[in-house]
Order: sequence, then structure tokens, then C-alpha cells
Amino acid sequence: MKIARALPMMLCAALAACGGAPVSNTVDPANTMANDLLDPAKEMARRWGTVFTDADMRTRAAKDLGYTIAPMTAGAPGTFAAKSDEQVIQLPHSPIKTRSTLEASGTTAALVDRYVFTFTATGDDGRDSKSASDVDKTPLRVLSGFLGRFDVQPTDPIKAGIKSLQPVDVSLPGARIVFDPGPIADLKHKRNRSTMVTIIRPGAKNPTLPQDQAAPAKAAQDKATRK
Repeated sequence: MKIARALPMMLCAALAACGGAPVSNTVDPANTMANDLLDPAKEMARRWGTVFTDADMRTRAAKDLGYTIAPMTAGAPGTFAAKSDEQVIQLPHSPIKTRSTLEASGTTAALVDRYVFTFTATGDDGRDSKSASDVDKTPLRVLSGFLGRFDVQPTDPIKAGIKSLQPVDVSLPGARIVFDPGPIADLKHKRNRSTMVTIIRPGAKNPTLPQDQAAPAKAAQDKATRK
């Protein structure tokens, strides 16, 4: 009987000596975080969350693209907003100049409900050159560059719609993105136009579009999706 009682004690000692001590049931926070990072849905939700909540990263991301934007400040009751200075974007060998601004708005200073990028292009001479057609991609380059700083990207339907200057309204797991190509005033100078890209936070208290930005028609959205 004494030998039988001693065996378990000897076995435990041997396991401990070989690094085989019994595993603790305590949860390691570092392991929990690592497991979350391996969950694509949780990781993407975290990344999209920073788009709307991380003011420092927002400022840096905007600055990298030429937009200087301050933290949001109070405006009308229950509203907070910040708008960048206007910048001029002109591609090499292109006569077209694009004036662009970035605006962030929300109902608190710490949480963005909506970003609005505006692009107003002028100087189209009517010639369909590569440098002229590249101007059509300016909104997509800016959108992709801004979101890329947060390790997220627009989806293929959004990219297709913006590249083809077709209206787009797409809801993603972490945001709703709307592209309004604006009307064409002169078919001979079709690149003289104002376009808008809006990024809307899911669950925003006031996620409505600006009054001068109509929601794209579903048919146009379906066309962009099929590209």
C-alpha cells in the first residue's frame, strides 16, 4: 500500500523534471488576443472600428494624402465636424486639376459617423488621353490610400463603380461606402465634374447622406456590381 501511494508522487516529480507539469486552467490574456487576431471577422471589425474612432491615425492618414484635418469640434447642437483645407491634385502631363477636401462629422467629438471626400475636376480639354482617363481614378486612389492606412480596403464592386464613374452604394461588414459621380454638364468635357465618396459608420445615429448627394439608383449599383 505504501508503494502504491508513492507511485503518483514519483510520477508527478518525473513530469515536473521533464517540463511536463500539469497544465493550468488559467486563461492567458496574450493567448486570447492571439486567438482573436486569427479570427478574420473579429480582426476586420477591429480595423474598421479604428477608422471611426482613432483620431490620431485619422490625422496621419489624411496628412499622408495631402489633407490637413483637425480634431472634430462642436458645431450645431449635437453635431461635431472637421473639414480639411482644399488641396489641388494634378497628375503629370494632365491639364485637369482636381480640387479636393475631406470632412469628418458625428454626434460626439470622439466618434466619426461619416467621412465625405469631395473632388471637383476642371480643365478637361476633351481629349481622351491616358493622363486624362487616369483622372477618373483619383477618387479611388484617395479612398484606397486612406483606408489602407487602417489595413482595410474597398471591395471590388466599389472599385468597379468608381473606375467607371457609376453610382455605388455598398454596405460592408464594417462600413457603408457611397460614390456619387455627379452629373455631366457637357459631354464634350465629361471630366469637368464634381464627385463625392462617403464612408458611413454602421450604427451611426445620423447616417443620412448630405442633401446634395442623392442615393445611387439600384440599377446603377447592380451594374457596378456586375463589372
